[in-house]
Amino acid sequence: MNLVVLYGRLTRDPELRYSQNGTANTFATIAVDRGLSKEKRQEAEANGQPTADFVSIKAFGKTAELLSNYFHKGNRIAIEGRISTGSYEKNGERVFTTDVVVNRVHFIESAKESGNMGANPGGAGFNAPPTNMAYQPVNSGNNPNAGGFGPKSDDEGYYPIDNNDIPF
Repeated sequence: MNLVVLYGRLTRDPELRYSQNGTANTFATIAVDRGLSKEKRQEAEANGQPTADFVSIKAFGKTAELLSNYFHKGNRIAIEGRISTGSYEKNGERVFTTDVVVNRVHFIESAKESGNMGANPGGAGFNAPPTNMAYQPVNSGNNPNAGGFGPKSDDEGYYPIDNNDIPF
């Protein structure tokens, strides 16, 4: 199975281009933190070693347009995709490439958080509610479960469980 999931920050704005047949494609790079401990990070930085990996990504079609229109340098992003390898000739030498072909893009921060109010004023993702909508509590009257999805938790965060609800 060829499946990649990455979380990081874009190091540059995605470059949107169109092929001769009109298919959108874009290229970008994501800086993915290596998750080093504090001590290992300090050691690596002191020795001039990288603490992040820089991964080339590419997307096609609607995914490419989405990436180009709503994501910019510095934005946090999560992607799902697959590894793609290739090669090309440069100055008479064969150059090998490894990229991630993006299948899905996930918004990690809202436009307000990213400082990019014009591009995506609606919020943090495809199915996220608009960020400008205020929360309206439901008047539950005397029914403690009204307006919710089940019983409320107690002060310590525990929910009452009925033994008939346990599947084993």
